[in-house]
Amino acid sequence: MRKTIIFLSFILVISIYSCGVDSELLEYQKSTIKLTYPEDNSEVTDGTILTDSTNTLVFKWEFLDNTENHLFFIKLINLDKDIIDIYKSNSNEASIPLQRNHDYSWQVTDSIHNSSLVWTFKNIGPWDNSVAPLPATAISPVSGASISQTSTTVNLIWKAEDEDNDIIGYDLYFGETEEAALLISDISTSRYDDIPIEAGNIYYWKIVTKDSNGNESTSEVFNFSVG
Repeated sequence: MRKTIIFLSFILVISIYSCGVDSELLEYQKSTIKLTYPEDNSEVTDGTILTDSTNTLVFKWEFLDNTENHLFFIKLINLDKDIIDIYKSNSNEASIPLQRNHDYSWQVTDSIHNSSLVWTFKNIGPWDNSVAPLPATAISPVSGASISQTSTTVNLIWKAEDEDNDIIGYDLYFGETEEAALLISDISTSRYDDIPIEAGNIYYWKIVTKDSNGNESTSEVFNFSVG
């Protein structure tokens, strides 16, 4: 009889231990909707910049049922402001606008009562680390040069550098005063040829260098004389 009591006690201990398994893990294993990104308890630094304080982020999840044309509901809570938003998606992802440097929780459900776990994350957001191009320098003619009085045209050549190597074009300003007017915009090379000039005049020019991130730099005003 004593052995029987000990055996029953052993079964009871095993049963109690089993109940101690993480219930959230078991719930996740049963769920047909599994969140994948942004990850739980993470700091998110990517996405697409909207403004200085906002960005969009693509939320992603898995659905373990192959049903087509399924409708999902993304419940997003801004934990800092206690604001709840609901978004809809017919696919396994959704692009959603967020506030930078705010904490969020999110959960995905569907119309037939499937639901994911609730995950939390901090949205740091992406930052624009691009660098503006260096101001262009005059190569030919160098600033202050005097060219032949018999010249009727001039070829302007300049040099521009960009740490990001993403220069997309130049605007050329040219004229007979230091407030030179725009002659041509969006030049794709660092030279412009056959500009008409006249003997006895002084000409002024400058270059605005532009990159693919919207950054610009303006050179100093160069000058040269004819004759």
